[in-house]
Amino acid sequence: MKIAFPMFGLGRGGGEKVIVRLADSLVDRGHSVSLFVPSGQNPGIVLTRASVQEYPHLPLVPHALSRTGIDTLSLTFPLAKRLRAFDVLVANFAPTSLPTKLGQDMKTRLCYLVQHDDAVFFSRMSLNRWLSRLSYGMLRNGMFFTVSQWLREMIRQKTGCDSVILHPGIDHQTYHPRERLTHGGKQVLFLARASKFRGIEYFIDAMNIVAAKVPDVRLLGVGKALQGFTPRCPIEYVTPSDDQLATLYASSDVFVLPSILEGMPVPPLEAMASGGCVVLTDCLGTRDYANDGENCLMVPPKDSGALAEAIVNVLTDEELNSRLRINGPVTAQEWTYERMSKPFVEGIESLDQP
Repeated sequence: MKIAFPMFGLGRGGGEKVIVRLADSLVDRGHSVSLFVPSGQNPGIVLTRASVQEYPHLPLVPHALSRTGIDTLSLTFPLAKRLRAFDVLVANFAPTSLPTKLGQDMKTRLCYLVQHDDAVFFSRMSLNRWLSRLSYGMLRNGMFFTVSQWLREMIRQKTGCDSVILHPGIDHQTYHPRERLTHGGKQVLFLARASKFRGIEYFIDAMNIVAAKVPDVRLLGVGKALQGFTPRCPIEYVTPSDDQLATLYASSDVFVLPSILEGMPVPPLEAMASGGCVVLTDCLGTRDYANDGENCLMVPPKDSGALAEAIVNVLTDEELNSRLRINGPVTAQEWTYERMSKPFVEGIESLDQP
C-alpha cells in the first residue's frame, strides 16, 4: 500500500521519533511510505527508510499573526493536494487532521495517531486550538491509535470510538544497565525544557527546599540553559549523546520528571532501563509504567512540597534508591520497538482487507 504521514515539521522530538519508527516498520513490510514536511523545514538529520517529501507553503499571513494559527492554512491546502494519490493517510498532530480529511478520496482510508491532547498547546483564540478540538470528530470514521491508556479513554469520551494502544519503545541497545560512575555531592538530573506543561517552575521550587536539607545537592540539566530559573544550588547544563545520557541516568543520584501533563513520556523509561533512580509526577502518561515505591517515586503534579520530599527521600535513603534502581530495568525491558510497531502494522494492513 501507499501510505502517507502528513506533517508540519520533522525534528528529533520524542513524538517525531515514534512516527519515524512506525513509518520504518511499514517500509520493512514492503509498503511505500512517505513523510510530507513543509519545504525548508526538514533538518536532514532524521534517519528514516521512508521517503521524505517536501511540499510548498503559501505566505498567507505576516509572521506577527502566526500565533493565531491562521498560518496553518498556508500548509493545509498545498499538503492536501499532495495526499490524494495514497491508500492510507495517517494524521499525527491535530492540525494535520484538516489536510488529511481534505486529501481523502473515495478509496482513501484515514488513521489518526494521537500522542497528546494537542489542543492544550494552543491559545484559546487560536485556529489550531479549534482544529484540535474538531480533529477527533473529523476523523472518527477512521482508525485511531493512541500511545497511552489515558489518551485511549480521552478518544473514547470524545468520539465513542476505541483505539489501538501503541506503547512507545526505547532503544535497548543504548539504554541498558550501566556502571554507576562516582561524582561529588548529590546529583539531580533533569531535562531542561521550559515549555508550558513541563513543570519546571515547580521543580525549581522543590529543589530550593531540597537544597536546605541536602547541602551538597547540585543540578544537572540536559539541554540548553533555562532563562529566569535560579535555584539555590549549583546547576550545570550539558548536551550529551544518547550513549552519554544513558550513563548520566545511571550515575546521577536521581532523575526527575516534574511534568504537569504528558502523553506518554519516554525519558523515565530510558532512565529505568539504564539502572537509574527515578522520581516523577502523576502526569497521566506515566501511569502506564510507574509503580510508586517499586520502580519510582510518583507524586502529584504541581506539588513542589511532595516533589521535594520524594527527592530528599531517594537522596538520603540508599536502600530505597537501590531498590528503585534494581526494579527499573525489569519494567523497562517490556517497552520495545517491536511491541510498539506490531499492532500499528497489523492495524494498517487490516485496512487493505475486503
